[in-house]
Amino acid sequence: MLILDFDGVVCDALDECALVTWLGKPGNEPEATGQASLKRLPPEFRSVFRHVRDYARLLDHFMVAHLPGASTVRSQAEFDALFASIPADEVATFVRRASAARDLLRERDAQFWLGMHTLYPGIAELLVRHAGRTAIVTAKDTLSVRAILDFHGLGHTVAAVVGECSDKAGAVRELCEQAGIPPSAAVFIDDNLTNVRRVAATGARSLWARWGYGTPEHAAEAAALRIPEIRLADLASVTV
Repeated sequence: MLILDFDGVVCDALDECALVTWLGKPGNEPEATGQASLKRLPPEFRSVFRHVRDYARLLDHFMVAHLPGASTVRSQAEFDALFASIPADEVATFVRRASAARDLLRERDAQFWLGMHTLYPGIAELLVRHAGRTAIVTAKDTLSVRAILDFHGLGHTVAAVVGECSDKAGAVRELCEQAGIPPSAAVFIDDNLTNVRRVAATGARSLWARWGYGTPEHAAEAAALRIPEIRLADLASVTV
């Protein structure tokens, strides 16, 4: 079984994620169309979000982009500490608003919203080659993932989607159990190093995608721990 992360592995959705993050803050409301909402997104906020995105695993973590110290984060530990400083009720409010904004964009201006998700080179071919033997495990919601896959004509290739997932190792174990295979028979690809390390502990072949989001600190950690990496040029040789 091939098990993939979504944002940062299957598709690039930086502007979409930045927009729902912006709209997740109380007081920032969507415009009548997705394009109008995107035009209102402050360029400086997009820049801060792009910086924060390298450290984030979950939608919750995107909230850090709204904090004063976000642009000065220089390590995963600093990012984690900044996120931990946010009261839980504020995080819950942010997640609720950002999720609602994504739902609204998807429903009100579907074609524009779908167009904000660009497939990385070689991904379509990878999914087609492993059609029916691929699962998506992601922090993005399942409805969004399915809609984006269908938009790109790839819905039939993915057998299962585990959306809004915060425990990817647990999801990998469950998917393998449902398929009647040991985790060692699965290949997992994610651009978040923490996820890669946790899934590796299940016995799955866990690969760190170098075309998504990451930092030099993550690269040094991966090298020190000898974590296998994968690049877009390697996708043609992936087999399960």
